[in-house]
Amino acid sequence: KQWYQRRVRGDEGAVALGEALRNNTIITWLDISHNRITVEGVKYLTKGLEGNEGLKHFNISHNPISSLGGCQILESLGKNGSTVIETVELTNVRVDDDLWSAIKEAKKTLPDLNVIHQPYMEGRKKPNPIASLKEWLGHNKHFELIEVFKRFDEEETMEVSKEVLFDAFQQAHLPFDKTNMELLIDQLDGEGREVVVYSDLVDADQNKWLDERLTKYNTLNKTE
Repeated sequence: KQWYQRRVRGDEGAVALGEALRNNTIITWLDISHNRITVEGVKYLTKGLEGNEGLKHFNISHNPISSLGGCQILESLGKNGSTVIETVELTNVRVDDDLWSAIKEAKKTLPDLNVIHQPYMEGRKKPNPIASLKEWLGHNKHFELIEVFKRFDEEETMEVSKEVLFDAFQQAHLPFDKTNMELLIDQLDGEGREVVVYSDLVDADQNKWLDERLTKYNTLNKTE
């Protein structure tokens, strides 16, 4: 039996699907590609995958889950001693060092597992967080960075401390782990301060603003 992508919509649908997967042995081929599921939705899917004993083919391609989401999926399958999974499709997920390690680790527990993914080139540079954020924003077109800054700038000073901004971005479910979230905020600062000033974002295109911030950060740190 197949469950096509038209039955799942975004993270809300992933919550319900995660619950359904936990004890379901009927579905053997699940295709939820192109459903706007983010790394937040993956959290619920993994709960179902950890207890599922019937799924053989799982396609979550073309969802903005990032490599972090891919890692979480593979880790959850590795924890399931009763899984019969044969194929996992992650065709559009960028394979960084972390995801490549997760693939190799999954194959230790599931040696016959076929993970369909992008090529991995050892030693290549990891994507920088601002570039990853721009990619994520492309899938979440209604997300406005300016609204996050305003919400957490209680005194309306047009700046937010890095510590507060970290919590703000976590609450907004940006798809970054702790290390990359901290680097993202350093890049947004761009000037080596302890706050991020966002006054020039008010009337700006957020993608152009992100590019300008990255340029400042690279200039300050003499990186490319």
